[in-house]
Amino acid sequence: MRVSLRRLDPSVRSPRWPALTPVARGVERVVHLLDSAVPIPGTRFRVGIDPLLGLVFPAVGDAVGGVVSLGMMFLAVQYRVPAPIIARMVWNAAIDAAIGGIPIVGDAFDFVWKANDKNFELLMLHRGDVQKRASIGYWLSVCGLVLLGFAVVAAPIALMVWLITWFVE
Repeated sequence: MRVSLRRLDPSVRSPRWPALTPVARGVERVVHLLDSAVPIPGTRFRVGIDPLLGLVFPAVGDAVGGVVSLGMMFLAVQYRVPAPIIARMVWNAAIDAAIGGIPIVGDAFDFVWKANDKNFELLMLHRGDVQKRASIGYWLSVCGLVLLGFAVVAAPIALMVWLITWFVE
């Protein structure tokens, strides 16, 4: 069962962490805009502008979603989210980048997958699960995961740019 964090009262503070930082609130707004800003009348389904950006501007739409995914990974490190949860965030971003990079099919997939929404929920549900002073193993695994996340996000964008330049020449 998915928990809708937007229904939670933002003034209520977590016992482990204070209210969200301004950066996290900004990321939440961007995630909402990209993945679920517009309700579809008569349904419980919501859509955002991410699939539309990908359809109109193929590389730009994927880049915006990827940058937001990376931003959430850095917030996850700041909030001391456990490494397995960060790995799941990287996995969500990898699926989004791999399938989302396919023209038209990937844009249709973006309407339902909503990786950034999933990752923000993971971030909010698991923030503060690791102690303030984490072990060296935690830091090594998290650094590796963030680097993997960067590669996962950058690879389809680089491939799209390369294909565009190849076709133009």
